[in-house]
Parts: sequence; C-alpha cells; structure tokens
Amino acid sequence: MKIGFAILLDNESHNYARKLELELCKNFGLCWGLKQSPHITIKAPFETEELDPFIEYLEDLAKEIVPFEIELAGFNYFEPKTIFIDVKENPKLKELHSHILKDMKEKFGIEPNEFEGENVKFHSTIALEDVTEEKFKKAKEYLKKYTPNFKFKAKTLGLFYYLGDDAGWIIIRRIDIKS
Repeated sequence: MKIGFAILLDNESHNYARKLELELCKNFGLCWGLKQSPHITIKAPFETEELDPFIEYLEDLAKEIVPFEIELAGFNYFEPKTIFIDVKENPKLKELHSHILKDMKEKFGIEPNEFEGENVKFHSTIALEDVTEEKFKKAKEYLKKYTPNFKFKAKTLGLFYYLGDDAGWIIIRRIDIKS
C-alpha cells in the first residue's frame, strides 16, 4: 500500500481551493484536484505493508507539536502539468518536515524521496494533469483573476491512502494537533 502525510487546510482555504478545482475541471478538463482533499504534503507518499504503526506515529506527533501559522499566497507551477497555491516560506513547516523525515528513517527505515528535504517545495496542488501546452497556458491565464491569500493555523494532520489510479487518494485518518 502507498500512504503519505499532510496538513489539511482550514475551512476557508479548503473551500477556496475546491472552488478553483471545480472551475478548472469544468473549463479545462483539469479534474485531478477533485480526487483528494486540499492539503500540504509533509511526507511524500511511500510504500508500506502496515498501516497501524504510521497511524500511531502521527497520533504521537500530533501530541508533540504546537499549531503554527501557514500562509498560502498566489499561484505557482511545476511546468508543464501542475498548478498549485503557493505556501510561503515557513521555518516551522520546514522543521516539522525535517523532523518527520528523520523519524521515518530512524524508526521505519524509509528514505526521503528526491523532492523532500532540501528540495521540498511546500504547496497545495489544485490541478495535476497531462494536458496540452495550450490548455495549461489557458488555465494559467484564467487564474490571473484570482489572488489567493490565506493565513491559518495548522491544526489537523491527515494520513492519505492510495486506492489506485482510478480512485486516487483518500484520507483515512484525520488527527488534530493537541498542543
């Protein structure tokens, strides 16, 4: 099975992202974002045979950390197929990510992937599709009328579980940060 960890967006940011995802789906056929709840990945997907140790890990982690502010501002892109709301540089988010990577290696023997650690770019994806360059360009142009800018306290962690290409990812556990 494949799982990953994320910070779930607050209600206002979540609803805004969903609105944009739906518009991109209706107008450009960019519907991937609707297959999973808006989030910020803090541990990229990895393979495992067991789920319970990772549920326990996230529950313990949620007791250790204190809610912290996250700012979402503007759009950015991983050309040529990913559109996302940018996460402003955030030392606490980076520290949490590093802490998780260290724990994953020490406790479970899981190595970071190439987009983690020093290479991490925190974001909240709203579209990820194999589309024509023209369609991608039109979607980017369409989004110019929006200026996402949200601040919220990171209060909820999510454990994502991959159901396969047809079904996508689901959240199988929501865990509130306790501190």
